[in-house]
Amino acid sequence: MNVEPKTNITVRKRIVGLLLIIFFVQTVIIGRYAYVQIVWSPKLQQWAVDQWTSDTRIEAKRGKILDRNGRPLAVSGNVERIDAFLKEVNEAENADGSKKITKEEIAAKIAPILNLTEEYVVKKLNSKLKNGLPMSSTTIARRIEREQANKIRELKLPGIVITEDTKRYYPNGNFLAQVLGSINSDGEGRAGVEYFYNEELNGVPGRFVGETDAYHREMVNSLANYISPKNGNDIVLTIDESIQYFAEKAIDKGLIDNKAKQITAIVMDPKTGEILAMANKPDYDPNNPAPSSLPLQEAMESWKNRAVNENFEPGSILKVITAAAAMEENLVSDNSKFYCRGSLKVSGTTISCWKHQGHGEQTFAQILQNSCNVGFMELGEKIGKETLYKYYNAFGFGKKTNVDYPGEEKGILLPIERVGPVELATEAFGQGIAVTPIQYMTALAAVANDGKMIEPHLVKRIINTDEDGNTSVVKEIEPKVVKQVISVETSRKLRGILESVVTLGAGKKAYIEGYHIGGKTGTAQLVENGRYAAGKYISTFVAMAPSNDPEIIIMVSIKEPDPNNYYSGSTAGPIVKAIMEDTFRYLDIQPDLEDIKNPKVIREVIIPEVRGMTSAEAEKVLRNNKINVDIQGTGNIVYDISPKPGVQVKENTRIEVYLGVETNKNNKIGVPSFTSMTKKEILGIADSLGLNISFMGDGIGASQDIDPGTEVNKDTTIRIILEEPED
Repeated sequence: MNVEPKTNITVRKRIVGLLLIIFFVQTVIIGRYAYVQIVWSPKLQQWAVDQWTSDTRIEAKRGKILDRNGRPLAVSGNVERIDAFLKEVNEAENADGSKKITKEEIAAKIAPILNLTEEYVVKKLNSKLKNGLPMSSTTIARRIEREQANKIRELKLPGIVITEDTKRYYPNGNFLAQVLGSINSDGEGRAGVEYFYNEELNGVPGRFVGETDAYHREMVNSLANYISPKNGNDIVLTIDESIQYFAEKAIDKGLIDNKAKQITAIVMDPKTGEILAMANKPDYDPNNPAPSSLPLQEAMESWKNRAVNENFEPGSILKVITAAAAMEENLVSDNSKFYCRGSLKVSGTTISCWKHQGHGEQTFAQILQNSCNVGFMELGEKIGKETLYKYYNAFGFGKKTNVDYPGEEKGILLPIERVGPVELATEAFGQGIAVTPIQYMTALAAVANDGKMIEPHLVKRIINTDEDGNTSVVKEIEPKVVKQVISVETSRKLRGILESVVTLGAGKKAYIEGYHIGGKTGTAQLVENGRYAAGKYISTFVAMAPSNDPEIIIMVSIKEPDPNNYYSGSTAGPIVKAIMEDTFRYLDIQPDLEDIKNPKVIREVIIPEVRGMTSAEAEKVLRNNKINVDIQGTGNIVYDISPKPGVQVKENTRIEVYLGVETNKNNKIGVPSFTSMTKKEILGIADSLGLNISFMGDGIGASQDIDPGTEVNKDTTIRIILEEPED
């Protein structure tokens, strides 16, 4: 038996082991090769393409935003951008002699011109692909002015390229700021209409893809692909630039006159739901929406459109809805009577009317004219919470209106199961419920529009303009009827009562002679952190005109007016009147003086002190106060007048003016009626007449210790009791 030598066995084992190792290594190599060819290949190919091709994004021009008459409110202008071809930048950094320039040196030259930090520019010049290789190009700055671009051109820096770009401009500055909104640094809408209609405005960017050499120059005979950009659509708003101007002018003045924190105004067409004006003060400049002088959070707060994005407690303007519910349910008639003693006890809780001594017996129309809380508490009890909430739901409270604007609030409505007798009583006169201005205006529009509720909207149409300048309508926004909320009969009757609020009630300061104007006042205590804030109010006035067939409805809401005069009839009412007067002239809404149904208000004026003036001066002052004069006697100094200064007479009354050659030393003064006047108004009149005033309480004039018309000496002290009204 032959036995194989032990050495041979060892050699074989070694050979087998070596073969196994070689097989294993080959397997790994083949596996790796397969992985690279099959799995990793697409990514490698993409990296290669990235290095030898130039893929340039060509920005589309953002669409314009126009007012309803085609006047530009937001446009995109031609500016420039700064890009860097990094291959050239890197080669310049590694060059010898005079051609050498580092990234830090490039950054030091261009950063100050672009208002950037050198660190930011250096970081951009060191940009890498995902695989760690240098990028072919990077954008350093966009939307820079031509002056900045020219300064960088003069530097002739390697790899730094300047090309065209677009920038958003708001030609009217802060005009309509919160409605328009603004865009971010990437050209995307970030607030307002710019954000809501961003997709329509943005368009589709184009691309240029071509093969380049090491210096990013296009190669001869290379395949290039050019996709032209598609510019964005233009947005035509329902806003009328002229009416918007009237609103902004009026609330700008109102902000100062009333020492208020904020004011919001809306003008709307109740038949179409088109918003003709929407203004907020204070505002901001969308050309510079985040100035460096303001913290970002504070700047963002100024972007808020309070007409849509903020809830508030409406106060007595909600009585319009309560009245509509009662009328529609046939719970009241012209003969219905209410009695106000100044307060009402509800489930053991005494709730006061704003007029603490009470209104006495009133008709249904009078509780709306006088804004009587007790009358509306009784009305709320008649209606019942289930029925009242049915109308809250029908008028859209507690839900969004679907206005085409971002971030709409939906108001705050207490769950019906939590509404007890006290909550029902207070909600009936406008306390304990929150709405947005646009939500309330949508409800008021239904009253103005024969009971039909229309969805509000800010955009009238979307249009496209081609390269040849031809325009076509992409989409027309038609009025959308949501529902019939109340009957035509209820709507028309309620509008008649609201007209009497302006002619006979607390809304007299919004009256314009010759026009049917319906309105309602509302003054509510401001709610902060779930509690009523002492000494802080929201004063609101709403109006419709002409009230027999409304063409416009208006709301002005003042947040935190001067606590010495916060009553909406005195603060918001005159602002609404100013907007209406300008709008009537602009829209050519003519007065209907011949209409015998129009209850003409005969205003009273206080005869001013003119004694001691020349006859010409006195005549001018009296006529400015709508008082006619008969001149008696000779001389050039007014010696006396009849009736006496301070006496109240109807406008266009004729008084006697007696001339002499000296000043009357024994002047008597007629005591005016200070009822319903504010402290400021009372003091102004008293000072002009030479009377002294002593006040008791706070609010507006309720009674005085010397009867109106009584003749007294100058320097007499009149004691006046003030009372805080709700309206």
